[in-house]
Amino acid sequence: MSFTFPIALLIVGAVIEIVNVFLNKETLNKFGTLLIILGVTSGAFALLTGEGAKDFAIQNWGRGIHDQVELHELFADLSMILFGIVGALKILFKHSIFKWNRSQQKPILKGGITTLIVILSISGISSLAITGDLGGKLVYENKNIILDNTAK
Repeated sequence: MSFTFPIALLIVGAVIEIVNVFLNKETLNKFGTLLIILGVTSGAFALLTGEGAKDFAIQNWGRGIHDQVELHELFADLSMILFGIVGALKILFKHSIFKWNRSQQKPILKGGITTLIVILSISGISSLAITGDLGGKLVYENKNIILDNTAK
């Protein structure tokens, strides 16, 4: 699985959430939720495959890389937690699938939930950027080792 797929879904979903604060369109609300949920779901699979990549990296690149791998894993987990919360908040408070829906919420709750979603989305984007940067450094700083191992 490509690790860029969940990253793209989550970033686009988060940007839609932020833009929709100003546009307040139901279509964007639904599309943003869909992208966040798909991004978290595919991100969970990426995390699962990342465990194998972690073992590979430590086995082939040595224990010295362990701290870098752990930091990358920490930010990947944090990203999924942040966007998981965004997805849950969206489903609970921004869609009328429960008895109480948006029209029954007090304005302060609507604004508070929207603000929380935006803050968590921005935090999630930041966490994803750090995760991607750390992952890129892991691969490209060790590309000679990768190439040597594939040539054997």
